[in-house]
Amino acid sequence: MAASMSTTMSLEENILRDIRTQFFEMVPIRRMKWKTTHSIDDKDISPDLQRAVLKATVQDATCKQYPPSLSYQRAFVKSILHKLEDIDADICDEIYETYGDLLQQKEEEDDTLCYKTYTLPCGNTVSLQESVHLISQGTTGLSTWQAALHLSEWCSENSKFLENKRVLELGSGLGLTGITVCRKCQMKSYTFTDCHHQVLYLLMKNIETNFAKQTYLSQPTYTPSDIFPSTSKECTDKKDGRMMKSIRRQLSVNAEPSNPCTVSMCSDIMEISYTSTASSSYDEENSEDTFSDQNDFHVESQNWVMDECLPGMYFFDQDERIRLLKYDWETSDDRILWDLAPDIILAADVVFDKSIMPALVSVLRKLLSLEMENGQRATAFIASTIRNEDTRDHFLIVLANEGLTYEIVDSPKKKIFHYEDTIPIEILKIQCPAGS
Repeated sequence: MAASMSTTMSLEENILRDIRTQFFEMVPIRRMKWKTTHSIDDKDISPDLQRAVLKATVQDATCKQYPPSLSYQRAFVKSILHKLEDIDADICDEIYETYGDLLQQKEEEDDTLCYKTYTLPCGNTVSLQESVHLISQGTTGLSTWQAALHLSEWCSENSKFLENKRVLELGSGLGLTGITVCRKCQMKSYTFTDCHHQVLYLLMKNIETNFAKQTYLSQPTYTPSDIFPSTSKECTDKKDGRMMKSIRRQLSVNAEPSNPCTVSMCSDIMEISYTSTASSSYDEENSEDTFSDQNDFHVESQNWVMDECLPGMYFFDQDERIRLLKYDWETSDDRILWDLAPDIILAADVVFDKSIMPALVSVLRKLLSLEMENGQRATAFIASTIRNEDTRDHFLIVLANEGLTYEIVDSPKKKIFHYEDTIPIEILKIQCPAGS
């Protein structure tokens, strides 16, 4: 009997873990796996187990500190209700009460930004604030894409390879790959880069959320006025409020009004458009005030220290191995590349637009041809979701034309995160041969 009870408890814990990780990653409800290898019979779904599911998800402290979108939480609890009704289960009152509470909460434009929390094998988590829309403001960088998840898994399995290396990530987006590497690998340094203003701001905050010392103690909830702290609180509160209001407002312009399930929850993208449809009188009136100089990126946070030798580079004051740089491939300064001199270059889902490939490959060529003090050259690992083979083949041709060699590396053996992989995802190892 004792052995049976122990087995049952272990089974329930596994079920809760599976549901919890999917919930906090905001796996689309239609793709959520309720019945896994750890499933139990329908007759064993007791009110106690139902309460445990609620406590592990919508009632968990993580949901309060780093909440998934309100529309997703509603859809999640509603789906539980429907599934329990379908099997004629004895539904606990807490299910109805929780769903009612969620319906009463006001869904404002703030719901255009949400948190996704990813659980690593070691038990650590990575919480990212991101847009609920796949493409926003003319950039794909405000959401986490499948290739970033895939590359994060690969880096976790190959942490020894990254040990004591200077790592540079091109197109870091919201930071999942980099934050995972910084948590799992003993790298010498990690430089996050991106070129989009709003992406860089959210990237900066995601790094702070996951690495600031106070987050390990109390994990505070950030309000809009806290998002971008400055030494001058009165001025910064006003500026930061405008910044977050602008981001949320512009994201809400892109929202699909007809369905409470957002694009990121209810559809899988097959092709990426690089243009933004967002436009409004609000943007025209406030864009100059909020983003006065799109060519400059100034970090106004006490958590970051500017590098006196490399303009635009910032060190995270609680771990100087972590760095942040505004970097545009198409207007890159070669001097920055020489100063960076990375051992490893990472990038995920950057191969989707033929028009930017020459600039990307040119940067790769310059970085990979640099010789270190030990005579070795850097190696790049580029993860891509193969949505269009013609686009992928074009990238390979551009690589070859620049004299770069490439090979496909083995995919990670274990899948850590929950993401759609029916479309192939591959990681290319790219190098510049000696003498070229």
